Amino acid sequence: MADNFLSRREILAGLGSAAFGLANPTAASARPAGGVPQAAASAAAAGVAGTAPTYHVLGVPFRSGSLYPGSENDAAAYRDAHLLQRLTAAGCAAVDDGDVAVPSYLPHHAVPPIRSWPGPRIVWDCVSERLTPILREPNQIPLLVGCDCSVVVGSVQALQRAKDPGEIHVLYIDGDYDDDAPDAARSKSAAMLAVWLLVNESPFWAGPVLKPSQVTLLGWSNAARSAHAGMGSVSLTELRRAGAGEAARQALATVPAGAALVVHLDIDVFNKQAMPVAYFPHDQGLDLVEGRELLDVVLKDPRIRVIEVSEYASLRDADQRGVNSIVDLLAGGLGRA
Repeated sequence: MADNFLSRREILAGLGSAAFGLANPTAASARPAGGVPQAAASAAAAGVAGTAPTYHVLGVPFRSGSLYPGSENDAAAYRDAHLLQRLTAAGCAAVDDGDVAVPSYLPHHAVPPIRSWPGPRIVWDCVSERLTPILREPNQIPLLVGCDCSVVVGSVQALQRAKDPGEIHVLYIDGDYDDDAPDAARSKSAAMLAVWLLVNESPFWAGPVLKPSQVTLLGWSNAARSAHAGMGSVSLTELRRAGAGEAARQALATVPAGAALVVHLDIDVFNKQAMPVAYFPHDQGLDLVEGRELLDVVLKDPRIRVIEVSEYASLRDADQRGVNSIVDLLAGGLGRA
């Protein structure tokens, strides 16, 4: 008992890496040891260039990185909308890996500089532990749902364990830049800091941090709050000028041929008429036609290693029309037709 108490105390002091081993075992969904479920093992064993990928659907029951409750346990809505079956019907190989095991005792507070710290760091480590074995197998792609934007840190951390960090690139499709810097006088959500954390040395993430040139922002309508020389950037205005599909092709053309690509999709890149179920709906943003044109290009890129769909709020989606629209976009973009 004393040992358990001490390790929790250490975690709450900021040592989030200890948390994964303390997660409630009943919170973890059934899964074979070693990372990749048996259903995908044959595809992994046969993985060669040109082999179709297997998508591992993973829920991330996580609200610590956000400002308010509303994006936790939202993976259930994707399952209610038959995400797995619709990916399969679209010609994709897909398995449901359940949810990432997240401790039940995460802190929730408004103490500056990062709200609910070290909760976000604990979850990033949990995500990284779960994703790393999958990413070490060929042609296996985690598809994270039910998460907030700060989960990108955990995804990058996992990919760094499986790849040379210099080969990683993040395509960040979002209505915001998410590059607020920490402020000792103000409590901010980790989601607001996600891009800043990826490219700046800080005590909040061990890194190694990415170079700004390893991140491309796509579709934003709320401008940057920090300076990032060399970071790729395509605003909503620029995207519409080129056309959504062409803007996506141009952005992907700047990514090195051998890069391992993390595709981060925050659904607030859509306007609130198209996607009122976003955690923070935006007045400006893509409509669903533009979103389909964009994702039909992005999601077929063979360099993708991780896909994240963030900031869906099921509490705003009683009739599940929103999540069904998201699933349609994913199935259309990932489909092999």
